[in-house]
Amino acid sequence: MKNKELFDETVKILVNAYLNNSLVQGNCHACAVGNIIAAKMAIKYDRNLKWMGQQVAWPQVFVTVSFEIAQVRRPWNLTGAAKAQITATGYSWQELAQIEYAFERAPWSKTPEERMFNGLMAVVEVLSQIHEMDENTKSATKGLFLKD
Repeated sequence: MKNKELFDETVKILVNAYLNNSLVQGNCHACAVGNIIAAKMAIKYDRNLKWMGQQVAWPQVFVTVSFEIAQVRRPWNLTGAAKAQITATGYSWQELAQIEYAFERAPWSKTPEERMFNGLMAVVEVLSQIHEMDENTKSATKGLFLKD
């Protein structure tokens, strides 16, 4: 596996966000990428799941709009706060864009919780490609997201 430490840390962040209900599709503060950045930069959330004391800048580089199929990518905006937020994760902007797209484009479900779960399973698929995971690790990782 490529960069096991980064993989493990990312999965831990996402599992905690999912189990604590601080993971929300369509919210740049609380989506998969938003949670990864917030955790890596020690950004706290307010009760509305918005970052406290920090501007969300990473969507200036890439964003998946819920009503569009394609992702908007603007790599020329990889400067300043956007660059700092993306760099803090240990992933390239392209890798984070893949993670975000997978999470946001998850299949619709009957409940928001099911959709979050579907989004996370899609993110695990992307992480398995980024980190060159074997099938056993991928299956075990997906099991971490099961709620009792």
